[in-house]
Amino acid sequence: MASSRQDYIAPWWTYWLHNFPHLNFNFQTVDNTFKPEDASYQQSLIFLACVSAVGLGLSLLVLSAYLTCLCCCRREEDEEVKRPDTCCVTWAAVITGLVIW
Repeated sequence: MASSRQDYIAPWWTYWLHNFPHLNFNFQTVDNTFKPEDASYQQSLIFLACVSAVGLGLSLLVLSAYLTCLCCCRREEDEEVKRPDTCCVTWAAVITGLVIW
């Protein structure tokens, strides 16, 4: 029984991560050819994961600061006002988006 071979097309993010500069713990560039057994290549992958973790931590820090301000610093709102003040929400979303980006 002959099986037809389908060509695999990698997603766009794999090309982006492959072309991203690979740095080891000494901030030296590493060859980006796929060598999972090479220690310097493993260091570059760990370094990339740490950079992502720092970005996640910063975004969670900004989000927690926003939620703290929202809960603790709430002004007395008039019940007659139909549209609440969303300026703080907008700026918090903009800052969080910039930190994550």
